[in-house]
Amino acid sequence: MHPSDDTFYSRIPTLSDAELFNYTHHYARYKVEAVQVAIAELRTRGLHLSNDELSEIDRYFTLKDHQLTRPFNLDPSHLRFLSYAILTIGLFSAVFLYVTASPTPQDPLGYDPFASKKYLRDLELYGGKINILAVEFRQWFDRLWRGENLSYTIAFLTVMLASLLRFIGAHAASNLGTHAEKHNAP
Repeated sequence: MHPSDDTFYSRIPTLSDAELFNYTHHYARYKVEAVQVAIAELRTRGLHLSNDELSEIDRYFTLKDHQLTRPFNLDPSHLRFLSYAILTIGLFSAVFLYVTASPTPQDPLGYDPFASKKYLRDLELYGGKINILAVEFRQWFDRLWRGENLSYTIAFLTVMLASLLRFIGAHAASNLGTHAEKHNAP
């Protein structure tokens, strides 16, 4: 408990009914604890709020709390817009890279070392079969980031990221709908 909380709690009984009702009518301006204390003080004075007012206040703070705990604290419609923006920019970038990509350069050695059985045997001799697989994987991964392959890689990553954001937005929207239905139920 914070020291200023003590002064707040000791001050509540000294407030007028109108000041307490101000907490309940303008609840969005105050912390949930302040509104709850004001409601409790009104009850001790024999003044009660309607069930509709109480449920509206509860729904507001529950939704606010739920929004604060969402990843990135983004509205589902913002995530949907972000996914469209990423998809558009990413695909335009991929097309641009595809159109402007230079042809794949020739091997600096003039030949592909993997075509040589001696090179493969030496790789296996020094590092085993895993060495051959590691070199092949590294070469494949390096090719993903050059020339036309880069445009395919950007397009694939763009679609995956946009789909992920769209899924998160849809999931958050369904959770918000379910959450609101739970609190609206009698």
